[in-house]
Amino acid sequence: MFATYWNSLDEATSRRVAYVIFGLALLVAVVFNMIVHTRRLPNSGPLVVAVGSLSFDAPAFAVPAVLNAELRATGSLWFMLVIFAAAPLLTAGLEKGWLDLTFSKGTPRWKIFLGRFLAGVTLYSLTVLVSTAPLAIRLWWVTGIPTWQLGIALLIQSLSFAAVFSLCALAALPQKGVALPIVGAVGLVILSTPLAHRQEIFFQLISSKTVHIALDWAYRILPKCSELENVGAALFQTGHLAASVWWWPVWSTAAFALGTLGLSLWILQRKSF
Repeated sequence: MFATYWNSLDEATSRRVAYVIFGLALLVAVVFNMIVHTRRLPNSGPLVVAVGSLSFDAPAFAVPAVLNAELRATGSLWFMLVIFAAAPLLTAGLEKGWLDLTFSKGTPRWKIFLGRFLAGVTLYSLTVLVSTAPLAIRLWWVTGIPTWQLGIALLIQSLSFAAVFSLCALAALPQKGVALPIVGAVGLVILSTPLAHRQEIFFQLISSKTVHIALDWAYRILPKCSELENVGAALFQTGHLAASVWWWPVWSTAAFALGTLGLSLWILQRKSF
């Protein structure tokens, strides 16, 4: 499995896909570091954090707010870009040439497929890390305000991506190309926010109780991408998380990821190629 994992990461870099994404992540990191800076107020005043030339605030309030804003501003961008880059890792592994080379070996199919799946999740995690860590480390160094919350927020976002990517894995099994996995994953991300606010959006437009029940079940089953983003925001704002904030979106999203990925691996083992 680990050989497939490293080979998949090497495959992403050989296609220059990873380099392009990491280059964009570095560009985002540079832009945010240029926009956000620290300065002391005149007459040996206190240290403040400035965003551009307009906003000034004490580091205790500004540092969490800036990092939270960076994650929110770039979160959807990395989701979409990495889905487009990582989905071919799954579909390429099911092409005839790859099947003849890999599935004929002694390694179980599920280990090969799981290694490619984990490579896609790693690609996302590294992209977010490259784009956000430089500013977080710099602000921690200059202001002394800890930014360890970024690590937990990164894990939460990676869980969200893994859940969406597990749908890519399931959609790749029919071997119909890369379009179906990408469309399914992007649609799931887009649908996440309306489902979380279904009472304000759908229930006001549709009076059917059957539709309401269907939407409620869809919300319960599908990943809570938008809510997990809010969990990360709450962590930056308070420094800790109450169980009432993180428990439901985290465990339900994790259950979807494990269930969908497990189903994909089971179908893969039984599928005749």
